[in-house]
Order: sequence, then C-alpha cells, then structure tokens
Amino acid sequence: KFESDLSAHITLDRMDNNTKRLTPIPMPTQCVFIEKNGMSNPPNHTIPYNENSTRALSKKNRVYVLRDFLLRNYSSSLTSPSCTVLDVAGGRGDLSWILRNIDGIDSIIADPRIPNHRRLVKSVDFLLNHPEEAKIRAMEGLPTHQPLAKLLPRLIANHGSNTMPGVSTGTSVTDYVSVASPNFVRIHVDDTLIETLRTVLANNDLSAWDEYWDKEQCRIESNTIYYGGTEPKTARGDSDGTEKYGRITNSRVALEMFRSLHLIVGFHPDQATEASVDLALLLKIPFIVVPCCVFPSEFPDRTLNGKRVWRHSEFVEYLCLKHNKIRKEELPFVETETAKNVVLYMLDEDMD
Repeated sequence: KFESDLSAHITLDRMDNNTKRLTPIPMPTQCVFIEKNGMSNPPNHTIPYNENSTRALSKKNRVYVLRDFLLRNYSSSLTSPSCTVLDVAGGRGDLSWILRNIDGIDSIIADPRIPNHRRLVKSVDFLLNHPEEAKIRAMEGLPTHQPLAKLLPRLIANHGSNTMPGVSTGTSVTDYVSVASPNFVRIHVDDTLIETLRTVLANNDLSAWDEYWDKEQCRIESNTIYYGGTEPKTARGDSDGTEKYGRITNSRVALEMFRSLHLIVGFHPDQATEASVDLALLLKIPFIVVPCCVFPSEFPDRTLNGKRVWRHSEFVEYLCLKHNKIRKEELPFVETETAKNVVLYMLDEDMD
C-alpha cells in the first residue's frame, strides 16, 4: 500500500508578460494499490467521498447511480409484484440483472443485441469467494468502493443462505445463490415500433403487429454483430414464447409485454432515446431517460426554434417539449463528453 497526503496538481497560469508557468497546487489524495489477484489493502483511515476516483468514474458503476434514482422515485410502484420495467437499449443488461436479482423487480431488456451478464456474474463470484475483500469494497468513501459489494448481502439474503462462503471454496454464483437472467426481447425501439403500437392499440389490429414482428425479426437475425464481439450460444425455443436465457420470441407474448409495462428506463439509449420517451407517452406510463449522443445526421427532422438539433443541450430541451410535466435533474456522477448525467423523467402522478 502507498499513501500520500499531497499530490501536485499542475495548472497553467498566464503572467503579465504573456509567458506561462506551471504552478503546483496541493490536493489531498490517497492511493490504494490493487494487486493482480484483485485484492487490496484497506487504508488506515477513510477519506471523504471522491467523485473523481477511478471506481466512481468507471462506466460499470454509473448503473448503480441510476438504480438508486429509480428506487428513490418509484418505490411505491416498483414494490408491486405485477410491476414490469422495460430497459431500453440495455446493452449487456447489467441494470436489469441487478433489478431482478437484488431488488426483485421484473425488468425486461429491449435491445437488438443479445445481453451478456458474464462480467457481472464474474464480479459476484469473486466477491463471494473473497468475503474480506468484499467488506473492504463495500465501504463507501474509499477509492476501492464497489457498489456491487455493498449490495452483496442483499443478493445473498434474497437468493441464498445467510452465511458467506469461505475464501477457498471456489464458489460460483450459480451454485450459491439462485439468480436468474432477466428476460429480453431483440427489437429496435424506434418510430416504426411506436407507429405500429399506436395502430394496434387504437384498432386492436393484431395482423398489423404480426406483420411488423415478422419484418423486425428478419431485420434482427440479419444483424451478425453481437454484444461484446462474440457470437452467443444458440438458444433453444420454449413453448411459452421465450428461449434459453429468457429471450421473448413469440409475437403475441411480446405485444402483451408492451401492454403490461409500468415503467420505461433508458440509460444512454443512443438512437432509441426519443423513441423511449414517445413510447412511454403513448402507453401513458412514467419513464426515466438519460440522453447522451444526439446523432443529428440520423435525425435531420429534429428542430428547435426553427433550427436543427445538434447539441446535447438542444436535444434535452427538444425532448422536454414533448410534455409539460417532464422533469429534469442531474445524476450524481461526473459528466463527460461520452457520459452525460442529465436525467429526464416523469412520475406516476405526472401522467395525464
């Protein structure tokens, strides 16, 4: 372990004669080395929470910030056994896996790609097999803090025994706790989906939905790009319209899923951002969306005050105009060019 009370934070000052100088500014910091085996030594004392720490900035931890926001604002509806969340463009599916296995919330991933939970499960395996390390990583306010470690006791309480396994047991999460992969539907959440659902809901035109579903699945199956860059194992179909790993394949099961949704969540859903908002407004259900990339070339018809929408701030304002009760806040993680933290949302009480 190496600790330092001061580090040199270099800034650039301009002097009167237009020359430049480097000025070191003392900044409190603390370093904790993590060994190759993933183990770390705890510091002698805690330090104030630092949003700029490596773990706080890491992409995999932002999902826990969104989870906290979701549970804080939608606790009453999420506690209902019939509540179903749609995780739009959920990618690997970490949010849905956490909601299902830690919080007992049915969250379905809607993404053209097949989700991949292996990295998350591997992290749980490591923490289960290294309980002392898990205790260190569960401590907030330290550079080693890992939100998953703090939630591990809840995962065990919900799906396993109350006793942590020993360090040398070689325990696998699937051996020790009864976790389950969330259901998912391979689909593009876009204007075509919105307009098809609008027709179906207005006229109960099931043939329109079946036609859309067949075309969409052909579109999906022609896509040979898999999440993480590796081809997944072939799934086996089941009679209930789902496949191994929970894929929804039956058109009517998928339609009923959309009809029974209670909340839509989109965390940096890219091209599906606007459609996520439109889908929630069509279904008259609340939503949480964190817009990120604008993709102006793909959506040239978006305009704000007579001008095309190009910037993130313009995109946020454009989305807010869709309903006068859309709320806006900032999530507590450091915003970057590729990871925006502005969240747009509506609550149950906001719906007309």
